[in-house]
Amino acid sequence: MNLKKLATFSLLLFVVVSVAYFVYDEIRLNSLVQKPEAGSTDSGDTSLIEDYVTLYYFHGTIRCQTCLDMESNAKKVLETYFSSRVENGTLRWQVVNIDLPENYHFVDEYIIMYNTLVIQSYKNDEAGEWKELWEAWDLSEKGERYIQYVRDEVASFLEVN
Repeated sequence: MNLKKLATFSLLLFVVVSVAYFVYDEIRLNSLVQKPEAGSTDSGDTSLIEDYVTLYYFHGTIRCQTCLDMESNAKKVLETYFSSRVENGTLRWQVVNIDLPENYHFVDEYIIMYNTLVIQSYKNDEAGEWKELWEAWDLSEKGERYIQYVRDEVASFLEVN
């Protein structure tokens, strides 16, 4: 009988410690990342430009290190390879938490099922062509291959639009 109580107590203790560690890890990860407000961009005052392209990074509320790296590496691509377009407002960067009610429409519009990148053109401030960067998640842990993929996809999309 004591062995049964000891096993039950051990399992319960394991569950409590696991949950506490998970909560601690999420709080730590979230404190490492500055989260932009939904709908905000990092590309300055571009309100007068009506023809532009936006690279969206869609994510959920809870994110792992790979998800955070995906975001920072995609932003780095824009800043490194497309800085002039970002500065003049013809290429924009937007981070969107799809778990927030005000962003649910993105899930339906782009059929989002997981963290992903979507590039969207706008003509006269109206949404036009868009493309999901399907391989982004698969390449997210492959560093330079991910950066090259995002760079090539953005360059190709800009050439067409």
